[in-house]
Amino acid sequence: MNFEVKIHKTFKDGKPLKAICSVTMDGQFDVHGVRVFKNQNGRHIAMPGESYKDAKGNTQYKDVFHPITNEARRAMEAAIFKAYDAKVKE
Repeated sequence: MNFEVKIHKTFKDGKPLKAICSVTMDGQFDVHGVRVFKNQNGRHIAMPGESYKDAKGNTQYKDVFHPITNEARRAMEAAIFKAYDAKVKE
């Protein structure tokens, strides 16, 4: 699968959120609002999602898009981190 990544915004305020991007997959699908985080445990991505209240009134979060396989997730993360690293070097 081919991933094209566009970094829309980067953050340098010392907080864990480092960037917001969009990902195009095989020129067929776009996913907007993917977030790049970096903390003491390393870097990771967060898919766009929505929040809702469960039956007990607790806030829950659910991805509206996510890779199905670990292989697809690793490939997407690699493409996003590569684009982020290039953007930061600009």
